Amino acid sequence: MRKSIRIKLFSYMLAVIIVFALLLFTFNTFFAEKYYIYHKKNALLAAGNELELCLSQHIAAAGTADYKTVLQEEELVKKINGIEKELGGTIVIGKEKEDIYYPVTNGPKGMPAGLIHSESRKPPEGKPGGSEEKHSPSPFIITKDPDYDINTLRYQIQKEDGLVIVIWVPMAEISENAALSNRFTMLIGLLTILLTLCFTFLISDKFTKPIKEMNKITARMSKLDFSDRLKIYSKDELGELSISINELSCSLNTAIDRLNQMNLKLAQDIDYERQFIANVSHELKTPVFLIQGYAEGLKEDVTSNQQKRDFYCEVIMEEAEKMDVLIKELLDLSRLKQGGFTIEKEEFNLSRLLYSLLDKYNEIFQEKGFVPETDIPDNIIVFADRIRTEQVMTNYIMNAVHHGEAGKRISISLSNQDYKAVFSVYNGSQPIPEAELDKLWQSFYKRNRARTREDNGTGLGLSIVRAIQEAQGFSYGVQNQEEGVVFWCDFHK
Repeated sequence: MRKSIRIKLFSYMLAVIIVFALLLFTFNTFFAEKYYIYHKKNALLAAGNELELCLSQHIAAAGTADYKTVLQEEELVKKINGIEKELGGTIVIGKEKEDIYYPVTNGPKGMPAGLIHSESRKPPEGKPGGSEEKHSPSPFIITKDPDYDINTLRYQIQKEDGLVIVIWVPMAEISENAALSNRFTMLIGLLTILLTLCFTFLISDKFTKPIKEMNKITARMSKLDFSDRLKIYSKDELGELSISINELSCSLNTAIDRLNQMNLKLAQDIDYERQFIANVSHELKTPVFLIQGYAEGLKEDVTSNQQKRDFYCEVIMEEAEKMDVLIKELLDLSRLKQGGFTIEKEEFNLSRLLYSLLDKYNEIFQEKGFVPETDIPDNIIVFADRIRTEQVMTNYIMNAVHHGEAGKRISISLSNQDYKAVFSVYNGSQPIPEAELDKLWQSFYKRNRARTREDNGTGLGLSIVRAIQEAQGFSYGVQNQEEGVVFWCDFHK
């Protein structure tokens, strides 16, 4: 069963307050009255000391030891009355078994009952508790007053000349104060519990709100939903935890996006490799079949005609040459893709290199019926890999020869720009659909899907161009133009 942290927090806080209230009520019930008695003993002790001092001063001033005469002085009587009122008790001064000297009128005859043992002749020093020793009788006693039928706390001072001072206060006042304090404590405890219920409910709700949001966000994170972010309510540990969860969500989202992209690329690479293998098999199957067939024909001596034999041999040699070109291009492309070759850049004259290529392929142009137009400025110097640059330009030129339509022009140009030289080859042909432009750079991609024997291209030339240019950090591309297509690439100076 799920237990809410809000309920737990509410229960813990409420339990603490209830325990505190019970402890307060218990201590007040069992110790409050004792504390009040302790406090009253101190008050009685202080009043007794003050009375002794006043009596000593008036005896000295009167020059007589007659207490009866001295205790009739108005000033002393007022002083004793003031002490009584301040104390809330009664003072009796006299000698044991004789008439009392104070109060003079309306008082009891003789000393009050419940006198302390006569051996306690001197008042205690310090706190009342200090006199309560095993070998020293206490000057305090709790006894019932026979005149008023009430319990009293009495404090007696018995002087060496026989004078007895008795100060007493009713115990009912002490008990009532203790009971009143206990009732007040109970009321405050109940009120505190009620207020705690309200405040704890509000505080627990405020405290658990960010935790609930964290739970909600992390639940979404577990389902790979990182769209929401936590609000930062404070700068404490919960705030720091919210920031950490937001950062974790962002990092996981980025990592998963990167992983998805890698998986997509991996799937594309696997699909590409699968298609690549299929294309290689397709390209090799035909020449192998032709070579095998014509070689068997020569072996079986199927014809005695020398002209046909020569034809068989020419087919075998032509197909072997095609296989050799294809295998070399496959190996070259593999090394380019896997980084199995190094780019060695140097400064060289790109114009001269292009002129030499045109001279090399002049016979091919004539055989195909093309008279290429050229626009090549002199002395264009670039910083690139000379061998790979020659390979790029050769593939562009041969691509134009293979795909250019007879009777239409081929234009080869080299333009000089600020920080690079741009090489382009235009061949007159039908425009290429926009959806196929990016596919031209894929291995074995041919617009002629029938792959007839008349198509002498391997379908690897443009993919090799892409690999070389990307390895050198140069650009490349293709554009449809009026009545033709132009392939271009650049080389940095």
